[in-house]
Amino acid sequence: MKKETYLEQIGELHPDLLAGFLATGKCDAIPENLRMFIQQLQWAIETYETERSITRCATKLRQRIAAEQHIKMEQRTAVARVYQALNFFHIDQNVPIKVWEAIYADQFEKIAQFAALKGDLKTQAKATERALECRRRAAEIADTDRSLGVTMLFHGDITPELMGLEKKSLKEIARKDNDGEYLKIINQLPLESLEKKRILRDADIQEAEIIEEL
Repeated sequence: MKKETYLEQIGELHPDLLAGFLATGKCDAIPENLRMFIQQLQWAIETYETERSITRCATKLRQRIAAEQHIKMEQRTAVARVYQALNFFHIDQNVPIKVWEAIYADQFEKIAQFAALKGDLKTQAKATERALECRRRAAEIADTDRSLGVTMLFHGDITPELMGLEKKSLKEIARKDNDGEYLKIINQLPLESLEKKRILRDADIQEAEIIEEL
């Protein structure tokens, strides 16, 4: 008999068990190895929200797994885990709460179908109602996401100057970078050292490591 994959096992979990585990991080009814896999999927999709590069997302996922689960994961395995998370969460649904609500709804619908086959109309009605609640919450979250979005308009005749922005010389920007002016500006920000270091790395400023000495 073919052994079920972790994703298939997640698909068979009762929604309340899964929700309880995600809320508390504890659930003895879910095997430990499956709990760890679920956490990795959750972390992968959370990281992907802010880091759309698969390679960098996988690197950050490896670091979190090493820190919280004390597991040394290879980069290729971490990349595979990111893709598993994207596929599991249907890629476009990248808000954890929303995607889990959709998964809960699927599970409750399965329960309703099973109850209908058994002639248990009471359980069928309750499961159908719970599925509807989950679908409604997922839809509300999706609507909120769309309403908070920014609409970008592109046209060949529109320039930064027409939008009220000042045109800067690329040579001047490069000079300031070489002279360390941007490093000095970031260094003077009223932020923690780790946050300054993150900003420097996001800006691809190589001197990020010296922040550790500040």
